[in-house]
Formats: sequence, structure tokens, C-alpha cells
Amino acid sequence: LFELLKDTGYKFKFVSEESGVSGYMDNYDYLAVIDPLDGSTNFVLDIPWFSVSVAIYDRKSKTILDSIAGFVINVPYNKVYSYDIRNAYVNGYPYNDKPNDLSLPKIVITYFEKDKVEKSIQILSKINGYKIRSLGSTSLDMLLVCTKMAYLFFDLRGRLRNVDISASINFCKRLNTIATTLDGKEIGVGIDNVYNIDEIILSWDHDVLKRIYSSFS
Repeated sequence: LFELLKDTGYKFKFVSEESGVSGYMDNYDYLAVIDPLDGSTNFVLDIPWFSVSVAIYDRKSKTILDSIAGFVINVPYNKVYSYDIRNAYVNGYPYNDKPNDLSLPKIVITYFEKDKVEKSIQILSKINGYKIRSLGSTSLDMLLVCTKMAYLFFDLRGRLRNVDISASINFCKRLNTIATTLDGKEIGVGIDNVYNIDEIILSWDHDVLKRIYSSFS
């Protein structure tokens, strides 16, 4: 990925979990936030749920939601989720957003440690009827939510990093599904280095988010 971007002729600054910050430090054209493998445990165990992602930012970008283009590849299924400044695409075709359908099973994808059980119960208490899953690739999990295959996603572990979700969070933004903290603030983590994200929640159902926000505000 690094070499492919270098071969474009543009000067890139790179941020990734494996390599940290590299490339051009000052005189760069674009910043690329790269996750070469999200879902590494799934990959090792041959569970077909892992991804590769790249989010591109211009020099003026400050926070994770400022990406101008990027992609997430669902590697086992050879499915590419991409976006430009305004639109989202799946396998190169403009993605047509689905209507909200509250009659579908409410799949909640979540990750939390035992010290966050109380918070998690507080979130789940705002949802009527749900099934819980933990699938193991955060970027793909988020895409399931904003494409309305799943209902809600939250991660309270404090171990999630900006590099894990930079592309998926911006794909979802194009579909008007904005990731926030539990009290409703947009995720505003920086992109100039690798940063942890303490908590994140995402859903296409704005009504349930309002109920959750009211509990934590």
C-alpha cells in the first residue's frame, strides 16, 4: 500500500499502527491513514471477516472525519467500500441508501470489558428487542451499520485506534450516519499520529441515539 501510494507521484505522509508516522513529515501533499489488516485474529483463524483500509486527507485536515477519499476492502468477499468528498460507493457503483426498516432484526455489534458492563447495559436498555454480535473487524462492523445490515455499534474498550476506523467512519459519514461519543459529540480525534478512541457509538436510527445521549449527557 505504501509503495502504491508513493508511485502516484504525490508526496504522502503515512500514519499506521504498524509503522507509526513515516514518509514526508512537512512538505507533503496528502496524509494517508492506513490499516493493512483489521481483524488479524480472524485472519489467523481463517474466519472470513477482515479488511484493509486507507483514508486520504489533505494538508488542511485536522480530525478523523475530514477525509477526502478512501476505501475499505472486505478481503474474503472481495467487496470494496469507497468514498470521495461527497459520495459513497460499493464495488465502484454509487451506493443507494436503503430506507429505514425497524421491522428487521436489531443486530447490535459491541465490544466492552467487564468494567464497562454497567454502561453497556445502560445503552442496551434503550433498545427494544436486539441480538448481540462481536464479529472482530471494527471497520467492517461499522459498515454493516451504516448500510443498515446491522442496527447499532458501540465500542467502550478504550483500545480502538483512529487507524482502525478512519476509512469506515468517513464512508458512513457520506450516508449521514455519524459516529459519536455516548453523549453525542462527534469523534474528533486527530490524524497526525496514532491515537486511541475511548468510546464510540454508531447507528442509523437517530431516535435511539437521542435516547442514549440523554442518558450520558
